[in-house]
Amino acid sequence: MDISEFSVGVVIRTKDRPFFVPRALASVTSQLHENWHVVLVNDGGDPGLLREGIAPDGVMPLPPERFTLMDVIPGQGRSQAFNSGVEALQTDFVTCLDDDDTWDPEFMSALLAFYAETAACVPDLGGVGAKVTALKEEIVGEGKDSRLQIIGEDSLPPAFHRGEFFLNPLAYSCYRQDIYPVQWMMRRQAVRDVGGFPVHFDVMEDRAFMNLFLARWRVAMLDRKLAYHHRRVQRGTDKTRNVLLNTLDNPSYDWRFFADLARPTLDYGANSESASVVRSIASDLLAELNYETSAIWQKVDGEMKALHKQLADDKAELHALVAAAAAVGPSDAVVAPPLGSHALFSAPVSGAALFDIWSVYREDHAQYMQPGEPFAERLQLSCTAPQFGLMLHAAPQAGRLVCQMPETRDWTAIEINLSGLVPTGGGVQVRFQIESPVGYLFETGLMATELAEGGTPRHQMSGYEVHSCDNLTGCIVTRRIEAAWLDHAQQPRLVIILPRNARNFRFICCNLVIEPLSQV
Repeated sequence: MDISEFSVGVVIRTKDRPFFVPRALASVTSQLHENWHVVLVNDGGDPGLLREGIAPDGVMPLPPERFTLMDVIPGQGRSQAFNSGVEALQTDFVTCLDDDDTWDPEFMSALLAFYAETAACVPDLGGVGAKVTALKEEIVGEGKDSRLQIIGEDSLPPAFHRGEFFLNPLAYSCYRQDIYPVQWMMRRQAVRDVGGFPVHFDVMEDRAFMNLFLARWRVAMLDRKLAYHHRRVQRGTDKTRNVLLNTLDNPSYDWRFFADLARPTLDYGANSESASVVRSIASDLLAELNYETSAIWQKVDGEMKALHKQLADDKAELHALVAAAAAVGPSDAVVAPPLGSHALFSAPVSGAALFDIWSVYREDHAQYMQPGEPFAERLQLSCTAPQFGLMLHAAPQAGRLVCQMPETRDWTAIEINLSGLVPTGGGVQVRFQIESPVGYLFETGLMATELAEGGTPRHQMSGYEVHSCDNLTGCIVTRRIEAAWLDHAQQPRLVIILPRNARNFRFICCNLVIEPLSQV
């Protein structure tokens, strides 16, 4: 089957959002599959404003034989806008590309090949879909100078990560499996057969449609991320249905009403003879499911209680060992301190410290962190890309400085600035104590930065060491930085390299001291 012969219709709905439309159109024109037709449905928006946004020089961005612009005045609503676009097409397949979403260039070609391969074995195949990537973005600037800036990936609920080959109708109807319109490509006639999007829906129209569609047709899912769902980060604060923000999580929409309305219902009264049988079977199934679920949770709860008791006993035994060792006096044995025992590691005994984190934070302190911006005078966060939710809290009385990071990704580190601490010919020793509710491995290293040609910074790393932070005892790390390296390094730093690709990570520092080697 030659997939180049398949024609794909693209319905783009918009209303007074010309800011996004050129990006959506560019996403279509970049497709490797070239047999497509776009219907841009202007649902009650200002026609002049839209044309100025997509064709400021008066020339439409797409050839007329592959592009239809429909002005619907007055607007008919989100659902009817899609349905009108479907009816205006004469293509084999139809897609729904929201005006603020985009595709990978292989979206059409990969899904068409997937459909052709699957349809040979699945006569009731109504469409196919791809996996999706959620992107966070913000609108930068004002007026004609406004632009969209991608901030990074956003998380998706588990319902978008299921691995079944076909969409499961029951799982979808129960919100245990999900898919956005940007992800799917359906046979146009199959969409028409189920009536398209229900016209009375103000939101969640795609869910109501998909529940109807899955009752008649199968939808196969390609295990490739080829669709991009864009989200403005300001959406949660919108209470006026700002056209530039997403409907997703928008508090001004009646989500509860339309979410329940979108779910399929069972008409017990349609056949009175079978109604009691259906209710009886459903009751038995639910009772058995409840019995099994309760048994599993009782087992899990019992095991968790036993684990918590064992952990408490282990901590008590460890504290007793530490107290006994302290009572005996100094010895050559190394005993790791228990969690929160920052008193065991305080100011250096040999003299005044060059830097002590608790001389900086004498009172409780909290702030947001930004990569590259110093905190605690000599520390800064280094990561591959900015992200939301980077927070710091210092509590001197508890002896805990906590840096919270939603994701560590490929590189996240705490850099300790060593510049200007000692005169030439002098070295330093850095000691820090950390703890964690979960154990992890991490690295430390030495970093120097010099400017290459063109002013581009070039980082030189050396002196890597691997350390272990135990979930019960934490750890104390001591790094000696000799004068031979310190004297020749530009912008010298000790770098604490955190575990890669960790989520909801907390760096918990109980103490951090820098002292001259001459006094160690």
